[in-house]
Amino acid sequence: MSDILDLDIIKPKKQAVRLNGKVIDISFIPCGITFEIDNIVRELMKLNQEEVTKGGEETKKALDWTMKLCATFTSVENPDMNENWFKKHVSAEQANMMAEKIKDTLLRSYDNVKEYTRK
Repeated sequence: MSDILDLDIIKPKKQAVRLNGKVIDISFIPCGITFEIDNIVRELMKLNQEEVTKGGEETKKALDWTMKLCATFTSVENPDMNENWFKKHVSAEQANMMAEKIKDTLLRSYDNVKEYTRK
């Protein structure tokens, strides 16, 4: 029998969130959307956080990017959970918390790839 490279060992422990009754696995970001998620996270990080907290145009931009991030992530498994769905069914607080989890997952996956390649 030949050696088998077991890539399952680097799959992260399952984490999930419940949102409007749907359970969404946020433990990893599928390859097909990694760069799109990365781009959205970078756009969010460019925003002036002090201005975001004041309300107004910067707050609207932040919320729009947050909804886009959540919809991009969830619509892979749940196509109905697009930006319109998020705007109609999710509070800003829920979207922000989910966006933070997605961002954490993205950063953790980058760290894991770096760690794995060092070995």
